[in-house]
Amino acid sequence: MLELINLVAVSVAFNLLFFLYASTKMETKLNPMVTTLFSFIFSIPLSILMAGVYTIMMVYALFIGADEDAMWAYLEEREVTK
Repeated sequence: MLELINLVAVSVAFNLLFFLYASTKMETKLNPMVTTLFSFIFSIPLSILMAGVYTIMMVYALFIGADEDAMWAYLEEREVTK
């Protein structure tokens, strides 16, 4: 779960920096507050997608009787060691 939160935070930061940089290259300068708002709005679909994938993975794990570590191991194609 921590990896998911970190990835969402990095995506928000990337979008924020990208939109701020892009606004400096435009002929008409954008308001930094509006640019920041746009960056957060564009981060929302990515966050929802990632939360959906994680939720589906956990539902599948519950269905087959596995735990979270086993699911990550399955996704990374490695063996689970206890």
